[in-house]
Amino acid sequence: MCRRGRFRSLAGPCVTADRCECWRHGRPYPPGSEWQEACASCRCLGGRTVCTQHCPPLACAQGEVIVQEPGSCCPSCHRETLAEQSAPCQRLTELRNLTKGPCYLDQVAVSYCSGHCPSSTNVMPEEPYLLSQCDCCSYRLDSESPVRVLHLRCPGGRMEPVVLPVIHSCQCSACQGGDFSKR
Repeated sequence: MCRRGRFRSLAGPCVTADRCECWRHGRPYPPGSEWQEACASCRCLGGRTVCTQHCPPLACAQGEVIVQEPGSCCPSCHRETLAEQSAPCQRLTELRNLTKGPCYLDQVAVSYCSGHCPSSTNVMPEEPYLLSQCDCCSYRLDSESPVRVLHLRCPGGRMEPVVLPVIHSCQCSACQGGDFSKR
């Protein structure tokens, strides 16, 4: 039995949290060590494993979408299929690993809006001569609980609160950004 603030190490003696080893996939790692995994860089901090995924920023071309392929580390750009191009605006949910500095929380269900909405420009015989309609796939927050507070796990057992919006529904609505007929 270790006294308060100390923990039993793999070697046997009682140590402070900063001297504790980490366990990852059934394997011990010494305190302060760093290692690479298939999709991330990991380190052992105070008995806790902290992994950071390294993915380059993506800027997909028009007609391409960001896709996270099963089994791949990072998302990539792929051409939209005809079915994807005509998918209506809808609320989707996916599991994400959230990080903020060295703090993390794995497998968090996050909702988002995705899909296509109508847009068009029509010619008219009188001013303004062009009439544009541009709708975007927009969110509506849950009116009863518009946000939720999650607590990320940090080194040393500290918890970091983060606030995430709670999307209740998605709908096509007028895009923000002004009158497109004057461009």
